[in-house]
Amino acid sequence: MTTSGTSRTLLVANQKGGVGKSSIVSAVAGMVAAAGRRVLVVDADQQANVSSSDLGVEGDGGRGLSMALQFAQELEPIRNVRPNMDVIPGGPALAVVASVAATAGQTGIDLRANFDQTLNSLCATEGYELILIDSGPGDAPLLDALLGTARYLIVPTRDDDASLSGVELLALRYLRARQAGSVIELLGVVLFDTNPRATARNRDVFEQVNDLLEGSGADPFEAFIRSDRAAAVDLRTRHLTPLELVEAAESDQKSRLQRLRQKSKPGERLWSRDPSGLASDYQALTREILTRVTRAERQRVEGGVA
Repeated sequence: MTTSGTSRTLLVANQKGGVGKSSIVSAVAGMVAAAGRRVLVVDADQQANVSSSDLGVEGDGGRGLSMALQFAQELEPIRNVRPNMDVIPGGPALAVVASVAATAGQTGIDLRANFDQTLNSLCATEGYELILIDSGPGDAPLLDALLGTARYLIVPTRDDDASLSGVELLALRYLRARQAGSVIELLGVVLFDTNPRATARNRDVFEQVNDLLEGSGADPFEAFIRSDRAAAVDLRTRHLTPLELVEAAESDQKSRLQRLRQKSKPGERLWSRDPSGLASDYQALTREILTRVTRAERQRVEGGVA
């Protein structure tokens, strides 16, 4: 990966909630940052799941991002949330974006242009190697602005009909953004919270996704994220990335005998015994994402496209 700035902006989106958007953003950002690369996480969700719940950031409730979208006010990230990782927090202040978009014709406010300008300015200063944007499931005007700014789109989905319907709705907005001049490319769809042994079901879901995204030119990711309820609870309640959870679980196992001899304090217990399988899934997904980004960059260079 040799280019810089917003050319490496990845939007993680699905118009259905609870499909793993925040979890994937947090995990991939943690993996890339742990490898020594500077990462920016943009939480564009009113619920602020990735910044507050996953990464444990006490932010501004989305006010800074909201002002950047409305008035091109300079973005100010929370720095070093993890080594090499900065975060722009989300929150309820983003709710105003929908009403602003509804009157954009009268006010002249261009959410996409404002976000593009402020994000480019921040990246030029900070030199992030990757930008990951977590989007909310139902905020269509904000989603349209993000689709107009990001270079790549990653779509997580579960294997249920509601999640696949969310993929279909997002595909329509994605195609409309492309028709309006956006350079965003669909990088792929990732199956989330799945049973790795359900090979027939997983194959069927991939076939459905291919039908929904016909003409996109993107294959589903080979990597998938397995279902691990215990690890999911620990990741969110402890505000840990998967790599951090593996370290915590190893430490927890080492002190297991000591904890058996004395009563554990509330909140100290880890529910997951071995989260290494889940962490391996996220590592595989991260490698595949970076490989696809590198391939897309190379193809643009060879084709003479900026």
